[in-house]
Amino acid sequence: MSSIAAGSIATGKPPSLSSPPRGHSFRLGVEHDGATLYLRLTGALKWPCVGRVEAALERVSELSTRRVVFDLRGLSALDMAGLRTLLRANEWACTQAFDLIVVRPKGLVNRIFTLTRAGEELTMVDCLPESNDAGAR
Repeated sequence: MSSIAAGSIATGKPPSLSSPPRGHSFRLGVEHDGATLYLRLTGALKWPCVGRVEAALERVSELSTRRVVFDLRGLSALDMAGLRTLLRANEWACTQAFDLIVVRPKGLVNRIFTLTRAGEELTMVDCLPESNDAGAR
């Protein structure tokens, strides 16, 4: 299983940070369906929460996952640490030979991807792909 350590893209592993503080409005739903791992993020993805996302990514190698889908439709806020986590996950996906798809967030959170041009780096879709799809890369 791959370990996720902060700033470790050079080692081919995603980063890891501490657990979020109590009362932080972030939820992460994880579902494995066939060769697809779904990560459903709701609330505010900010630096105290990124460790939970990264820990969920560790399941990729355990589950023989060929595709990871980040469902961001429920995000209400995203800071630079959260955005960086998604970009690092995408880089890691390339080195580990699995597809990473991002379901576009709604409202102002989506503007972050436009303003930073991070959306150009990611495979972004408007709706949730089906688990039996071949992938969107």
